[in-house]
Amino acid sequence: MANQNINEEAIIQAVIKALGDLELPGDGSSTAGSGAAVRAGQADRSSVSDESLVDIAMIPEEEICLVENPKNKEALMRLKRSTPARTATGRAGDREKTMINIRKMANLSAAVDAVWTPLNKEFVGSLGYPVLKSMPSSKEEYLMRPDLGVLLDDANMNIVRTQLKKNPDVQIVIGEGQSNQGLEKSMPELLPALLQGLQANKIDYGTPCFVEYTRVGIGDLIGQEVGAKVVCVILGERPGLLSWDGLGCYITYGPKVGILESKRTCVSNIQDNGGTPPAEAGAYISDLIARILKEQKSGVDLII
Repeated sequence: MANQNINEEAIIQAVIKALGDLELPGDGSSTAGSGAAVRAGQADRSSVSDESLVDIAMIPEEEICLVENPKNKEALMRLKRSTPARTATGRAGDREKTMINIRKMANLSAAVDAVWTPLNKEFVGSLGYPVLKSMPSSKEEYLMRPDLGVLLDDANMNIVRTQLKKNPDVQIVIGEGQSNQGLEKSMPELLPALLQGLQANKIDYGTPCFVEYTRVGIGDLIGQEVGAKVVCVILGERPGLLSWDGLGCYITYGPKVGILESKRTCVSNIQDNGGTPPAEAGAYISDLIARILKEQKSGVDLII
């Protein structure tokens, strides 16, 4: 059987071919020139620095067109700019082109990193809020046992009873969810805008708290224990291949353990890259909470 191992030279040649297929935006130049430069420099690879290489994973999806000889490229690019989905990727026979496969692998790696990146304890400490931990003992158990992520042990329940203000209008619960990167990136802008908006609406937000290994349902337990009218859970969203640093906000009127998921109002895709900017989202969420308190309902009962 022939040796199936792919050597370094074959990988380099595949990347050069992928770069040669791509037209970069802006000056109309092609990465084919970059590919030629890499070929010319292969005799002395030590002269090629990382800064001179094109990171094909960072090129915006809406700027990539790998369809050969499109009949109406302008219309095709308008289509691409209307959706974050991978379109106009072209084919190499029955297979996707090398560049698309490389970008998919890079995006998958970023999504996996978002889930497994350890919680930044310094960032959590900088918030200055009481820190709780749900029942899972590890990230692995947290991912495999969603039911444990909505429970607190006696020690953590004691923190809820002794350190969180009773009977606030809204109880704010913050957690890393499944994207620590999203939390660290967006919360510094979202949280001040949210608190400022609540203060402007004269809404008592009590004592916000942070929960490690957060699931949305943990807010029902905390909100019920402190007697909050509304609970607002903000956490990192589950990452996908095109988005891995977004936040989601789940607002529930009359929180109680076992409440239906349909009773939640969700604000999702909070991020600077193609979503709702964090500061704007914070202001919007505060106004949304004010409306939920006024109408005394949330989720499908609330007509947006």
